[in-house]
Amino acid sequence: MSGKEGIALERAAAFEFLAGIFLKEPSVSIMNEVKIWAKEGKEPEMLPLLENIDREDPDLTGLTQEYYDLFFVPVSGRFVPPFESAIRGAVRQDGGATKFGPYWGDTTVKLAALYERTQFHPGRLAVFEPLRQLNLPDHVGLELSFMAYLCRLEAQQLERGLSAKLIRKIQTDFLQEHLREWVGLWVNDLEKVPQSGYYLYFARQARDLCQEETQVLLKHA
Repeated sequence: MSGKEGIALERAAAFEFLAGIFLKEPSVSIMNEVKIWAKEGKEPEMLPLLENIDREDPDLTGLTQEYYDLFFVPVSGRFVPPFESAIRGAVRQDGGATKFGPYWGDTTVKLAALYERTQFHPGRLAVFEPLRQLNLPDHVGLELSFMAYLCRLEAQQLERGLSAKLIRKIQTDFLQEHLREWVGLWVNDLEKVPQSGYYLYFARQARDLCQEETQVLLKHA
């Protein structure tokens, strides 16, 4: 494996890890992965959060309820939809409640077409079943998974000795036209609701990763 292939696979793993946080309910296995990630990455902000969850919520009941309230229950008072169309179409007022946009906007339709064109199949991913039933292609976890998919395609091209220029362009365009356009807004909306900080932390990680990836891709275009 060449250095470039390895880098592409590392990028895929980073996107997959973050996607999994939002695509699945909290579980002991996921928390164990997060603990390993936090220790290996020496994440000073995350370690206290994990220690508090271990101490105050060892069976993850509270964190699971937070997952539902933040991302699935519009009447929870903490709901911030993790969908591009709803976030980009939101009406925000200073000091007032945010009115989120409708699902299945223009961006959603474009994403569904892009996934089909590139043979990315979200339905084959391991996801929270109610999320699968929603069948909305612009969920943050699915968009992050799509980036991981593209990174793996890049690695395959490089392994075959072929150019990955077209795939990297698709990555750049996708980040610029989708993830970078809305994940920052989503983070801002999440910051306004009461929560443990667990999902907010990973939302910020996703935002930062997308910004960094865009800069690197543009630099080496």
